[in-house]
Amino acid sequence: MKNSFPLRLLSGLNGPQTLGNSRAFWTCWIIVAAAFALLPAFASRYQVLTASNFMISAILALSLCLIWGYAGILSLGQAAFFGIGGYAYGVAGINLIGITGESLAAVLAGALAPAILAAVVGGLMFYSRLKSDYVAILMLVVSLLLGLFMRQTADPGYAIGGAHLGGMNGLGPVSADFPGIPGLTVGWGENVVEFDGRSASFYWVALGCLIAVYLGLRWLVNSSFGYLLAAVREDERRTETFGYDVRKIKLAAFCLSAAIAGFAGALYTAWGTYIHPDGFGVGPNILVVIWVAVGGRKDLTSVVLSTVLLSWISIELSSWGEISMLVLGFILVGAMLVAPEGVFATLGERIGRLTARSGSAQGEAAR
Repeated sequence: MKNSFPLRLLSGLNGPQTLGNSRAFWTCWIIVAAAFALLPAFASRYQVLTASNFMISAILALSLCLIWGYAGILSLGQAAFFGIGGYAYGVAGINLIGITGESLAAVLAGALAPAILAAVVGGLMFYSRLKSDYVAILMLVVSLLLGLFMRQTADPGYAIGGAHLGGMNGLGPVSADFPGIPGLTVGWGENVVEFDGRSASFYWVALGCLIAVYLGLRWLVNSSFGYLLAAVREDERRTETFGYDVRKIKLAAFCLSAAIAGFAGALYTAWGTYIHPDGFGVGPNILVVIWVAVGGRKDLTSVVLSTVLLSWISIELSSWGEISMLVLGFILVGAMLVAPEGVFATLGERIGRLTARSGSAQGEAAR
């Protein structure tokens, strides 16, 4: 039986690499997306501000989901790409905002800089046949070294044009003659629109970016390249026997993941107009792993839901200090014991089986 017209339109987004390929799933997806879009009409300004951060965090989590869940590459330094993207956005924004009047070029720099770093580091790792365990450790070391370097940049000599790296004070202008880190600004000359990180308009931009990244990755993992990623994850040697260069496949996925994480970092810096070296530490790197592992690293939808929920829990527990990370650690351990493939992914699979059985039973009854 042929698929209905709506499902044919979504055929590129559906496939065995992702959960939820039915009309019912996409109907629920549209309802949830519409509910999030209407959030500013019912929520307070603080809640909208916080929700914007949740959307950015979900984009970061999707970047790790791509390389860990689909390519089998665990990176314990994903926050490094996020931080590099944030710093690149800030540096480019401070130096260019007075010339271009907009910050889209800075956003592009935020995505490009970590991709270049990933190409260098990933090339060294994958072409030297480094095992996955060592890749995870090496990326954590790279992140910690970057953080250590950024903490030592308080000296005025650590400046790029009009941007001063600032050490523990965070990125800022070298003097009052240069602007601070700009917010997200689109346009040219006098025809520009600025999206204040505290406004509903920025929230809608962040939500739109999350939806675009989610749908783009959904299409990617269900394409022929996505099947190659899954093949590399399951058996590298067998994939090589079919003539594929596993190193190139891994490097391409690694660079794309870094670009997405850097894009999230650029949005985060535009959201708060601030970036700080603490983002390169162990905590932020492990937090991304928790988001992905609890949701289900092999499914994009599960990762988004898990990230939003766990981010909300962290905010609710923030008044208790560092206990929020402890609680998230217990959640991770419990999730791994109960559902090793991820809580949301496991629930999604069970719902899919029940739906399929119900549909089969109705079909048999109709006969």
